[in-house]
Amino acid sequence: MEEWITKRTDYAEMEKMTGKIREQDEEKFVRRKSAATMISLRGNEALLLLLLASCLIVSRVSSQNPRHEKFLRQHNDFPRTNVAGQDYCGAMMLRRGMTRPCKDTNSFVHAPRSNIKDICSRGGTHYRRALRLSRAQLSVTTCKLQGTSRGQCRYWAHTGQRHILIGCDASGWPVHFEESNFM
Repeated sequence: MEEWITKRTDYAEMEKMTGKIREQDEEKFVRRKSAATMISLRGNEALLLLLLASCLIVSRVSSQNPRHEKFLRQHNDFPRTNVAGQDYCGAMMLRRGMTRPCKDTNSFVHAPRSNIKDICSRGGTHYRRALRLSRAQLSVTTCKLQGTSRGQCRYWAHTGQRHILIGCDASGWPVHFEESNFM
């Protein structure tokens, strides 16, 4: 009987030891996995930091070009703004500061800025003078002044896919939208 109690005690001790070993192994595994995750995160963080830095450089160069900034304010709307309960052109022309006085015609291009900038290089072809024609058709809403009502500009809107003509500065930034040609 004494032998059985000793074996039972030994078994209990072994079970405790095995449990402690398992806990230690689990802790080591969790630590290793955490370290690997941290290394992975550091790699992702470095990539994110690099991406952020390149965006800042591009935006800084862009923001140092007031003609390009004006071009974007007047002609870029991506993604297309939802103006629930209002007419798109009236709302956008007012928001973008083109209603004092009412601007006769203005077009909003519903494409990413990078796609528009690309027209100044490989995304466009020389058209005439300093103008570039987009190779691809883009979604565009053109607003034409119909008249005024109680001091408010009233616009007619047409949205469709078309090629656009833009003027680019010497650094390759879009600075002019050519309204006279509808292609």
